Amino acid sequence: MLALEGMRVLDHGHVWAGPLLGRSLAYAGAEVIKIEPPGRASGVVMGGAVARAEVADDDPRRYHDYDRGKYGITLDLATEEGHELYLRLLAMSDIVVENFSAGVMEGLGLGYEALSAANPGIILASLSATGATPGPWRDLRTYGPSLAALYGIKGLLGYLDDPQPREDTADLDPTAAGHAMVAILAALEYRERSGLGQHIDMAQGEATLQRIAEPVFDYLLNGRVAGPQQNRYPGFAPHGVYRASGEDRWLSIVVRDDTEWAALVAAAESTAPELAEPRFATLAGRLAEQDDLDAAIEEWTVQHDAFELTQRLQAARVAAFPVMGPPDLLADDNHEALRRSGVVIGPRAQITVDQLYYGIPWKLTGSTGVIQGPSPIKGGDNDYVFGELMGIDPAERDALRDRGVI
Repeated sequence: MLALEGMRVLDHGHVWAGPLLGRSLAYAGAEVIKIEPPGRASGVVMGGAVARAEVADDDPRRYHDYDRGKYGITLDLATEEGHELYLRLLAMSDIVVENFSAGVMEGLGLGYEALSAANPGIILASLSATGATPGPWRDLRTYGPSLAALYGIKGLLGYLDDPQPREDTADLDPTAAGHAMVAILAALEYRERSGLGQHIDMAQGEATLQRIAEPVFDYLLNGRVAGPQQNRYPGFAPHGVYRASGEDRWLSIVVRDDTEWAALVAAAESTAPELAEPRFATLAGRLAEQDDLDAAIEEWTVQHDAFELTQRLQAARVAAFPVMGPPDLLADDNHEALRRSGVVIGPRAQITVDQLYYGIPWKLTGSTGVIQGPSPIKGGDNDYVFGELMGIDPAERDALRDRGVI
């Protein structure tokens, strides 16, 4: 039995956060219906030739992997007929997912009050950038990089004494999707007891603010303003990424205390005598000499293969691992085991476990996840949803297509 088997989700997600949330719900067994406007691309399209509209509308490459396992329909919500069809479908559904800017759903006449009136048990998860609750940032329009700057994360990214801002992956999106998944499960439990739905109004920025809780509280309590930390971490030394042998090969190493440092020095043996210097023997000494410490470690690591050195350090109970690129990851035994483990392939997927490049990241005891199908084709499931589910006959569906409603 799948955790969300029997649930139906209407997915308006675009770009990353919303689609990722919808995919997680699909993995848990829900029937997720991806909704796009007919006749034009939506924000779901990402990257390369797809973003340049060089791929046909009915090509599944118009969708990214975050739509894996969903059904795909087209529906013009700006029309009266499309609005009515949507409310009919909503009455048969449990959850709505959207990560538009605040006010977009209300502008379509599909805010939570309207949805709740049509289906009192509906759960609406809204993942806007700064939340739809009234406030001075409510109407801001952002993407991941600008949102990370808004919430102070960009101010901590970069090298020491380097004024150049540095970019990272816009991981506010997946962080928000994970928070929203937990909130939806809580709302479903509440609905079991009360029969009532919920509006989950979540600001992606606030969901990710916990990532910089330490510098925020350091300022509140001590008045210190944090800046770029490079790869270092207060209280640990060494804590960084160091060059290994070969072109663009790197190794991450973290030492938490003097016992682990002694283990690292022993693992280095006589190949790095400078690491055994007394000034590095204590944590206080290493923190005070981090520039020299990092230079000494890299003089040692650059002589060794990253994977070989990883095995040596891990055997000594020191946290270390290579920086892996795609070829390394695909050849990794642990990734291979996780990719295949506990994965159920649904009949619509038409693939085998051997053909997966990754599986399902979380496993539930007694309720494994399922890959229900491939990425959808735009409008490819209109006949299933509007016909089989909603009972609209073929002639009427053809008329709706002719009028551009579906």
